[in-house]
Amino acid sequence: MTTAGAAYEVKRGEKTIYDVTIEHLLTMTAPYKYRSEPWTKVCTSGDWTKAALDLLGGKSGITGEFKYATLGIQILAGIIESASGMRCLDLANKLLFEPLGIPKHCAHGGSTKQDQFDFLMNKQPREQEWYTEPAGSVTAGWGVTLSAHDMARIGWMLINGGEYRGRQVLSSEWIARMTEPKQQLGERFGNMCYGYLWYRPHKDSPVFAAIGDCGNVIYADPEKKISVGVTGTFKPRIFDRVDFIEKHVIPLAQNA
Repeated sequence: MTTAGAAYEVKRGEKTIYDVTIEHLLTMTAPYKYRSEPWTKVCTSGDWTKAALDLLGGKSGITGEFKYATLGIQILAGIIESASGMRCLDLANKLLFEPLGIPKHCAHGGSTKQDQFDFLMNKQPREQEWYTEPAGSVTAGWGVTLSAHDMARIGWMLINGGEYRGRQVLSSEWIARMTEPKQQLGERFGNMCYGYLWYRPHKDSPVFAAIGDCGNVIYADPEKKISVGVTGTFKPRIFDRVDFIEKHVIPLAQNA
């Protein structure tokens, strides 16, 4: 693949990286050469995708173990850009945001430590933007500013088989594959199941959800035809939003 217009060169002695597939990245089962994500190292580099690739692989090989890694999504963004010849921001604006009526997003170009901290922690309303690293790619695992309404639109499109207002945005086949349970997670992740970057909170329900830091959630129930978007300020490892939605929001929606 290429990063910032140049082919990526695998580090000498690294062999495992050749066995890593897109499936591993999507299911968070790719191996990495770290115990905890080295955000400082990556976020101070000139090319975040390349820095993340440098951390992919390792001597343990492919174990199939679930290892939540936001940096892996940065690699997925690089793959998308290399395969499509488009920046992820442009692709999202054209193929996702515009069909859903979500405002066009621009690049947030600052990448200093102070600017990154302000972007994450500042509680003031933001413009329609997506944080962008020095090489020009989006910060794929975080940094896109969406309202709760925008997020609910994405969920609504998904539970309607990829269609939104008469336009097919995604294929129904991909949505089914994306939300199919592939990993059983432990207590740290609420004992939920995991598909392709999407959680399945209940074994006996088709509900699926995108759950991020801060408690940002897209909750989608295909049976009840209900989509909920929740946004919040930064607070890591928030996994009570699904319970909150099901206890307090869903009854309101059903009685509306």
